Amino acid sequence: MSEVITLNGSHDPMVEAFLKTSDEATVYHTPEWRDAIAATYGYEPIYLGCVENDNLTALMPMMLVKSWLTGRRLVSLPFSNICGPVGSASQTALLIEEALHIYAERNARALEIRTQPSIKQVSDDRFTGVNYFITSIVRLYPDPDRVWKGFKDRNMRTEVRQAMKKGVETRAGATEEDLRSFYDLFAASRLRHGVPCQPYGFFRNLWRHMAPKYLDLILASVGGQVVGGLITLGLGKTLCAAYIGSDFAFRSRRVHQLMFWKAMEMGCQRGFEAFDFLRTPRSSETLRYFKTRWGAYEVDLEYLYHPEVAGTASTVEDSAKYAIMTRVLKRSPLFVGKMLGRLLYRHLG
Repeated sequence: MSEVITLNGSHDPMVEAFLKTSDEATVYHTPEWRDAIAATYGYEPIYLGCVENDNLTALMPMMLVKSWLTGRRLVSLPFSNICGPVGSASQTALLIEEALHIYAERNARALEIRTQPSIKQVSDDRFTGVNYFITSIVRLYPDPDRVWKGFKDRNMRTEVRQAMKKGVETRAGATEEDLRSFYDLFAASRLRHGVPCQPYGFFRNLWRHMAPKYLDLILASVGGQVVGGLITLGLGKTLCAAYIGSDFAFRSRRVHQLMFWKAMEMGCQRGFEAFDFLRTPRSSETLRYFKTRWGAYEVDLEYLYHPEVAGTASTVEDSAKYAIMTRVLKRSPLFVGKMLGRLLYRHLG
């Protein structure tokens, strides 16, 4: 008989053991991700689990987001690509029932669950599904050459070679100074696209809680100058390309292409079976095309909401408000983007 309990830090060994045996769990289900998010934004973790014979058999992470801007919401899980309930269908139903009870008890505006139907199909008429995003996945193999030869567009191989011929070199980031170099490039890249960047404290907490167990930093440089950085997150079979940034002045040197390839190569060597580019709005045809050039296939994401669709993950990026924000940010200095990130991101989870 399964018992639903609320998990706390003392249950982390149980959670770790469960994650090692689950094919559904993602890096976002780890206690380290929980700790990094909570330390940065102050959200209250409310993690539910099913226990049988002192073993964890199902898991549903949630956090309570309290915001005057976006409302009081229970989210599974803020800033996570997918992080829905993990376990059998019957146990998932028990966890969702308890989550709905907590939603009502905490007087939340909405309960949001971020799922990938191909991994976990959640069917519950009390939720409204939003299929705004897809994710793009490249299959990895023990031999990186098989991935290299499998690119849908052979020009991707040419572009990676061009980067190396033009003097772009890569190395693993090892210090917080390396992390700071990455962050400055990441923040500038976000601003070029008219999007505020997460605060530096978020990446510092990721570094402290998740590296090197789940997190790697790949840096690209030209003549000793750091011109690009990519953070990957990996658990089980999947390696995710989580955050990337580069110096716009070096865009012709194919910095992104080389970093992505080096990450895929690393994934092959470590036994990962999938390289996930992470979510893309369906309307972003250019970005979707870039990912398919690597041979990526697209997978639907579904975000479920009760009793109403709410929160920034349901925001349509071609809306008028979003368009106005991006136009303003693209014309703003870098410190403005960083300042807005510090002010806004805790409301956006």
